Amino acid sequence: MASVLEIIPLGGIGEFGMNCMAVRYGDEMLILDAGMGFPEETAYGVDVSIPNFNFLDEYKDDITAIVLTHGHEDHLGALPYLLKKFNVPVYCSHFTAGLAESKLEEHELLGDVLLHRVEPRDVVDIGVFQVEFIRVSHSLVDCFSLGIKTPVGTIIHTGDYKVDETPVIGEPIDLRSFRRYGQDGVLALLSDSTNATVPGRTPSERAVIPAFEEIFSEAKGRIIVAAFASSIHRLQIVLDVAQQFNRHVCVLGRSMQKNVEVAERLGYLDIPDGLLVSLNEAKMMSDYEIVFLVTGSQGESRAALSQMATQSYKGLMVEEGDTVVLSARIIPGNERLISRMIGFIYKRGANIIEEKRRLVHVSGHASQEDIRIMTEAVRPKFVVPIHGEYRMLFRHKEFVKNHLGYKEENIILIENGDVLELDGERAAVIDKREIGRTFIDESGFQEIGSDTVRERKQLAYEGAVTVVVTIDEETGELEGEPKIVARGVRGLSAGNGFGGRPENYLLEDAKRVVTAAIVGASRQTLSDETLLKEHVRVELKRFIQKQTGARPVITPVIVLI
Repeated sequence: MASVLEIIPLGGIGEFGMNCMAVRYGDEMLILDAGMGFPEETAYGVDVSIPNFNFLDEYKDDITAIVLTHGHEDHLGALPYLLKKFNVPVYCSHFTAGLAESKLEEHELLGDVLLHRVEPRDVVDIGVFQVEFIRVSHSLVDCFSLGIKTPVGTIIHTGDYKVDETPVIGEPIDLRSFRRYGQDGVLALLSDSTNATVPGRTPSERAVIPAFEEIFSEAKGRIIVAAFASSIHRLQIVLDVAQQFNRHVCVLGRSMQKNVEVAERLGYLDIPDGLLVSLNEAKMMSDYEIVFLVTGSQGESRAALSQMATQSYKGLMVEEGDTVVLSARIIPGNERLISRMIGFIYKRGANIIEEKRRLVHVSGHASQEDIRIMTEAVRPKFVVPIHGEYRMLFRHKEFVKNHLGYKEENIILIENGDVLELDGERAAVIDKREIGRTFIDESGFQEIGSDTVRERKQLAYEGAVTVVVTIDEETGELEGEPKIVARGVRGLSAGNGFGGRPENYLLEDAKRVVTAAIVGASRQTLSDETLLKEHVRVELKRFIQKQTGARPVITPVIVLI
């Protein structure tokens, strides 16, 4: 085996979410993060997607460990599915482990998985790799960058980060360790690109405190704050300001309640005695005494805030006089859901405050000047932008080239499935592997193949046709005319079409096409039910597509008498 290091992203490059990367040297492989994404196919019974880990089957004996940078869903959510295929040790921070344990328990894996909890600056030898966990700031707590020493050189994987010297919880980013690596020499920096299009510095988590204090001082009625359940810094701010203004806090939404419980148990949230109240207690309080901390900042239909805006959530609804604070960024793709939810909230007479009106949210990702600080500290030979859509990766490259003096050949843009090879002197994409995605149904447990999702999409847009033909088993002749039932297919379905013409005006022609297909079939086709079904399906498909342009799912049924 040549002395080369391979870096293979399975997700998270050129897209939001699903962050997962394989790092391989010889016959040993590390998996960095195991995240889930949120696909466009949500209308077809799909909540989330994960990388298709079948790609890793050929390396199943090489995988030595999974290393998690932090506990956000787009870095942690696919962990149970990965561990079901490859039960290897997992290394992560205490808080990330707390979130991971909850997931593994749901999947009945907790007792079978070895979780190693690590502290900042811990150094762990995993086969040929030596991994140091470097503390970074992010919107979540207990987050790491990874300093990975390999036989061909050191790589730094930033994970998600920003340069925050004044975080609400915990210590600031450990720039000293990054500079130490820079002095010793770094082969490649794999760096977060999510905010690479944003100039300047990303504000500290503390920057939102003045806006929250103003909102709490102005609000006369109930306050409802929707935030990401994982934004522990933000949750602490809401708790602190609520206490400052003599309001109790009621936490609503499954993920919010779970994260608050985990964070308090592990000592990351400081919650004064008596501050939290149950929903029943909250309902008994005056409006000016209560704050609801809820899920649903992205307009998710089943989350607490959307339910409160459109109907009753456990007997609770948004009401006139409420102040609703959306303390989260809009995840691309969720704009319509959020806009619709905001409309319902306005209809109920509440006031809405979001980040365009007040500074109630700051990003957890590095803007351009944060990228400068990180890159200048590490001084890598090669810069590899990761995490984000391709335009963000490209802008990261342009910023590093134009402002930090890196040459074009030393900034490597990669995509999911690329095999990036480093040998200490050069870095090049030498291969492309086909890595798909696996969809997870709305229960959160069942995997769905891409073929199934494609068929659901086809059903939704093109409709379905069932054709039943009855054949005399002895003579092979058709008995009676075929029966065709169509649903959602233009030209075949019941109802009135354009200009008063019946919607099923082609139905009789379709029956004649099927009859002709049976009559004209060869003896071999007639004697094989599978061949006959396919013959009928193809002939009917050609007819419908030619006449209407539609491509419905066609299901032939053969009845032998």
